[in-house]
Amino acid sequence: MSTTVELATCYRLAPGVAIRPERFGGLVYRYDNRRLYFLHSHQAVEFVNRLDGSRSLRETLDEFLASQAMPPSARETLVKTVARLEQLGILTQTG
Repeated sequence: MSTTVELATCYRLAPGVAIRPERFGGLVYRYDNRRLYFLHSHQAVEFVNRLDGSRSLRETLDEFLASQAMPPSARETLVKTVARLEQLGILTQTG
């Protein structure tokens, strides 16, 4: 199952999903199926938490990469993270 991520799409955490920051990154919990997932990067946790459904993925990525002084190569990693989290039902598209 492959998910195509459109940069113009707005994403947010799916209903019933919570992320708790941890030393290694973060724990993601889906209350609907009681599954636990791990994010092994503090930057990924912070980025996912910025996906509020009101701005496109492109806007959020541009702002996040600039604010964190991350290299442009980090964009691809974050887009792959979004694709995977959408497949797992952790992120959902809005509007």
